[in-house]
Amino acid sequence: MVSMSKSSTSRFDQIVIGAGAAGLAAARSARRRGSVLLVESRRPGGDCTFTGCVPSKTLMETARRAAHVRKQDRRGITAQVAVDFTQVMQHVREMVEQIAADESPQQLREEGIHLLEGTAAFLSHDEIEVNGVSYRAERFVLATGSRPLLPVIDGLADVSPLTNETVFHLTEAPRRLAIIGGGAVGCELAQGFARLAIPTLLLDSRERLLPDEEPEASAVVAEALTSDGVTITTGASVSRMSRGIRITLDNGAEEDASHVLVATGRRAETAALNLKAAGVETLPDGRIMVDDRGRTTRKHIVAAGDCAESLRFTHVADEQGRQRASKASWPSQQRFRRSVVPWVTFTDPEVGRVGLTEQEAFQQYGERARIAYFPMAHSDRARCSDQTGGFVKLIAAPRAFVGSVGGGRLVGMTAVAAAGGEMIAEAAVVMRSGAMAGRLAQTIHAYPTWSLTVRQAAAAWFTGGDRAAREHPAVGE
Repeated sequence: MVSMSKSSTSRFDQIVIGAGAAGLAAARSARRRGSVLLVESRRPGGDCTFTGCVPSKTLMETARRAAHVRKQDRRGITAQVAVDFTQVMQHVREMVEQIAADESPQQLREEGIHLLEGTAAFLSHDEIEVNGVSYRAERFVLATGSRPLLPVIDGLADVSPLTNETVFHLTEAPRRLAIIGGGAVGCELAQGFARLAIPTLLLDSRERLLPDEEPEASAVVAEALTSDGVTITTGASVSRMSRGIRITLDNGAEEDASHVLVATGRRAETAALNLKAAGVETLPDGRIMVDDRGRTTRKHIVAAGDCAESLRFTHVADEQGRQRASKASWPSQQRFRRSVVPWVTFTDPEVGRVGLTEQEAFQQYGERARIAYFPMAHSDRARCSDQTGGFVKLIAAPRAFVGSVGGGRLVGMTAVAAAGGEMIAEAAVVMRSGAMAGRLAQTIHAYPTWSLTVRQAAAAWFTGGDRAAREHPAVGE
């Protein structure tokens, strides 16, 4: 890290607080337009590099390879898979360090970014203090990220629960792993550890896994996880835990485990900033209050990423960081369009999503919404790959003045497939550009690809195989 003296380097064009995805993008964008100070209390890279995307996806890919080898009997291939858990986790940590090198202090110095290690706190609306030294700037970007949120459960602290910040430090395989939380993180890690031959229990108080996704997607993922050996319990809350580890649910059931992993959400990390001194207001959940351009209650201070955003994805943080550090557009930055943000749950099959679900479309557009649905069981690529669980669902709404001509306006897509995360990209392009939804049906797709199912789904709008949202059985489930 660069050491700095107050007399020589105390004023910058912009100060960026936090060096995760949002902060790094903001600092690099700001550096092209003036001087920038980047303050980080830990290593540059943030949650994604060290405790989120990189380690989890490395683990998932390793587990996927092991699972696919085990399931080749019908293809005439018989193999036994032995998992060295210690070596698997070592590989995960090595990959983290490899990617972290792209964001090292040395790399940032070479890019002309002043990097300062320490915790920043505002002294006033245009001044912060780090390590007892004050620094001023015309503009600030707050990008301090978020931390795991632990639920209130009697006895939880006594069992030393794992979170995404600590689970990748394991060196020995758990005897039995209990995961609390059936969202994206919980589902991904449950499948990953189960495929590494670790008995895994997944618990969620809600009625289904991935409750924010299409009900059909929840069903496909639940079936896939069960096939991989995950024991799933939904609709029951954990009421208490005891050393040992004994888990008691509110329905009276009891489970035992050697380790507990909590994946129930995150909370914005803003307490140390002393935002009151800067006149910056926060929401009840700790997030920084911003408008659709990222401006706080002090217009020269913007916030990006997890500390201000409910869509806590690396690509969202990166996009907001770049947008909101742009001096050329300050203080009227581009509006952030949440409606065109794609995201992926990296289970196998993947759940890719952009825009509205069917239920949301029904609530917004009623019977004017049109649904196109294509099951992966009818995809030649899926059948060749023995991966027929899943579907493509496209959602369109009327365009202004012309209604549903040309398929209407694409407002949502869910793809549950081996390549679901890749397949939603073309829907995101159509939605971002405002093209007619029917362009998906008109565009030639190579055969036999996963993305061909997108065209086959879209064709339903022109062959009479689509349906109004109110007519689809998923509505209301």
